[in-house]
Amino acid sequence: MSSLVIFGGSGFVGRHLQRMIRDQGLYGTTYIADIRPPREKIDGCEYIPCDVRKPIDGGLCAETPECIVNLAAVHTSPGHLSHEYFETNILGARNVCAYAAAKNINHIVFTSSISVYGPGEDEKTEDSVQMPNIPYGSSKAIAEYIHREWYIRDEAKRSLHIVRPGVIFGQTEGGNFTRIANALEKGFFPLPGRTDTIKACLYVKDICRYILDRAKKPGGCSLYNFCLPDKITIGDVVNGFRKVLGYRAFTPLVPLWAINSAATVLGMLNVPIVRKMGMVPDRIVKLVRSTNISSQKLVSSGFVFKFGLSEALADWKKDCGGKHLY
Repeated sequence: MSSLVIFGGSGFVGRHLQRMIRDQGLYGTTYIADIRPPREKIDGCEYIPCDVRKPIDGGLCAETPECIVNLAAVHTSPGHLSHEYFETNILGARNVCAYAAAKNINHIVFTSSISVYGPGEDEKTEDSVQMPNIPYGSSKAIAEYIHREWYIRDEAKRSLHIVRPGVIFGQTEGGNFTRIANALEKGFFPLPGRTDTIKACLYVKDICRYILDRAKKPGGCSLYNFCLPDKITIGDVVNGFRKVLGYRAFTPLVPLWAINSAATVLGMLNVPIVRKMGMVPDRIVKLVRSTNISSQKLVSSGFVFKFGLSEALADWKKDCGGKHLY
């Protein structure tokens, strides 16, 4: 059987990809190239230490993989110094593409981000002007360009599939969805400022399905936004958790200025648990800035989402074995 290499495969999405590959028996060997070792050992997956910020050894894998899935990124925002996003995401793209060229690997699936558009209430399509307002978004926009440059150097032989996912949620995501769920489980989640903020989001298992489908279909170049077709709001997310998980939390609508003021004071105290809860102004502001992204091009291509919001939360609950989501 053929083999696959996943750069950045030890993270959240990579872990779910490994499980899906194992369950479907898709590859003889899946190489997990990451600076961090995986949290669990999965049959058929071989871990290889790899720092994509540095040139990648041509002997990285025991055999030449038929496809590269490039997930490697510094992505949590806020959470890192500005230069860390650029060093990992840009140098990583350059080194992964150089490795592909050196090993004559002609098929890459690359995960970018909707952060390349910047926030805004207006709907964004794949043709919208990119106006990233954070280092993560800027570095991803440049990384896309590097991958496209690799592709156009030999369009007749190479294929490139770029996907721009919204907020990905599911077991072990550790982001805002988990924080909201854990706060609701504890009985209190103050809604900051508004309930109609649109949050382009998707369930991790749907994007894994898409990535693996693209990995098995070389040819051409594609670019798709990836998020649920419905306009999911922060209010929908909270109500979804209430309905599916049975949370009965108090969720008052609190003016943004009041929450930001409290977060600023708590942030000055530099208490680790406060930061873990996400009570920092930059993270709270993300809850009131819409990410209004269209996935119509993806849907028109024939892709069918297996999980709507309610189905995804129910599946997440099943994976966690109860109402406590992690």
